[in-house]
Amino acid sequence: MYDNINTPYESIVSLGEAFAKYRKSLKISQQRLHEMTGISIFTISQFENGKGHGLSLSHFLLLMDAVGLEITLSDLIPVVSEIDPEKMWMSQNKKGGRK
Repeated sequence: MYDNINTPYESIVSLGEAFAKYRKSLKISQQRLHEMTGISIFTISQFENGKGHGLSLSHFLLLMDAVGLEITLSDLIPVVSEIDPEKMWMSQNKKGGRK
């Protein structure tokens, strides 16, 4: 489903569509979602229809939480390795030999 996403716009459209499909599978109406989150039905509709370019991160996280999808920081940003970057660089250059 997400293999052909090339632009941020396409990502937003796909994310909104996937969210709408998931919400509907749970039989949660936009009205009920509004009641659960305080986010306007208009904003929810815009997001689900690929027009939610202005959806704030806090609203996005509220929507995910309302449908039971827990999003953590590590889901959004990979954990940085504890390895010292200088040691990593030196290790890589010893193996391949930088010229």
